[in-house]
Amino acid sequence: MSVNAPNVAVVFGTVMPPQGDVVELQVHLGCSNEVSSFEVVLANFDGKYSPNGENAITAGLDGSVSVGRGASCPLLMTCRVETVKYTSTPAESYVHVGGRCWGERLFRRVVTKTYTNTKGENIVKDLLNYYVGLSHVRDSTELVEATDTTYSSLNYEDTPVFDVLKYVAESADKQGVIGFDFRVAPDGKFEFFSRGTKPNSTSLAERIEQSEYHRDISRVRNKITVYGVADKSIPANKYAWTESLSCADGWWSATAGTVSVDTAVKVKGSGSIQTYAEGLSYAGCIFSLETGSLVDAESYPSLNLWLNCDATFNGNVTLTLYDGSGRMATHEVAVGTGKWFQVQVGVGSKNADQWQLEAGFDWTHIWRLRVVCWFNEPNTGAFWVDGLFFGGKRYSATVEDAGSQAGFGLREQVEVNEELWSDAECTGRAEALLANLKAPAESLTLRSTVLDYGATPILAGDTVHVTLPTEGVEGNFRVLSVEYRVNAASQTLETTLQLGREAPLMADYVYALRAKTDSLSRYKTARR
Repeated sequence: MSVNAPNVAVVFGTVMPPQGDVVELQVHLGCSNEVSSFEVVLANFDGKYSPNGENAITAGLDGSVSVGRGASCPLLMTCRVETVKYTSTPAESYVHVGGRCWGERLFRRVVTKTYTNTKGENIVKDLLNYYVGLSHVRDSTELVEATDTTYSSLNYEDTPVFDVLKYVAESADKQGVIGFDFRVAPDGKFEFFSRGTKPNSTSLAERIEQSEYHRDISRVRNKITVYGVADKSIPANKYAWTESLSCADGWWSATAGTVSVDTAVKVKGSGSIQTYAEGLSYAGCIFSLETGSLVDAESYPSLNLWLNCDATFNGNVTLTLYDGSGRMATHEVAVGTGKWFQVQVGVGSKNADQWQLEAGFDWTHIWRLRVVCWFNEPNTGAFWVDGLFFGGKRYSATVEDAGSQAGFGLREQVEVNEELWSDAECTGRAEALLANLKAPAESLTLRSTVLDYGATPILAGDTVHVTLPTEGVEGNFRVLSVEYRVNAASQTLETTLQLGREAPLMADYVYALRAKTDSLSRYKTARR
């Protein structure tokens, strides 16, 4: 099969080496998990590209790389020179120039910022506009596509921009499909788009000279457990137990004085529980849970309540828990008077040293909580309790696929995601992971020295149609990366495509001058 010879044009600053100087050129195009990179070897006759040469090439220059066939030489990359290396023998001299596309700017900056109730695309645009300086508009067309995801609260401290972009791309959805890709296009514009929405019309038919097809079950996971933020509570509405003297879970009563609902003095909601004592040494109330509503403090390891005491009290408060058999655990706390104070006390066996326990106390069946506020001597006064709940449990969900387990055995994955604030959000994340991971990964490596893409090169993030009759493979594959390699001696342009059938959640595949690790230093929490 006859094909046109490769056509190459490289530019570094104002230096435009002729194609005759290009000994070898390698261009790697990536997206989402990496940025594109290049390396070119130039014949350095008379040291013209050396530091003191007439066409010196230095690190830091912006430039471009174009590769095609015949008269066609489309732009592959707007780049930045990052490394320059010189090699020579008595008879020959070469300069090796390497770098990355303008996406290297994504690694220069870190973000310290909180995004509250912000759409995914607006986070991306903010990062590009104020931290990176990459254009995302081409001919008045916005290149950052809208998402259907609003992030309630993302708090970043000294987090690399690239890390934030990856999180949004991996978690945002559009029309029910999770996953976006992002890349810096050949013209240096930043594109952010739903995965699988960039079809490439280049025909691969009869152009594939070598193929490797893989089905790999090592990634298969068919039982997924996802934990969210540790803010799940009993009751789910953290003020429900102090809105009235009786509720679905239990009831309030007095142990010294009288109890009532006070709608005027409260932290939140419709009211609080007031305990009033007249001429007594202390005032006390107790909240008792219904038989079917006892609390497992091992699962909910934090007791929380708000207290407000009249100035007639001395500020000493005794909290007493009763288990299902009436055994007691006691904790003393000091609070101020005249305003609301939030009290948080660890419960459960891991926090047992904070309590005075009766032998055999059962943390898994908490029946009652008694609150006692003390006078220094018999006196009169009132105290209020609001926002009583047991908390500290992580939201969670577990989903499974029986068919996958039957075929490949039980294969589990556990994820902790501090941005998930309900069991429903955990379920959604778990179902998305299960759909992604329950089947074997399909991957293809295709090589061709006769592929002619004309003026529309195949880019990472594109979708191409592949037919391999021998392997029984036919369908659309997502381009994970593309490598173009020009060899002047053999006058060949070899194209290597790394393809995937799924949206892989895998470690970065990065070539040559890439970010060295995905374990980027970061501190990220979710807050509401």
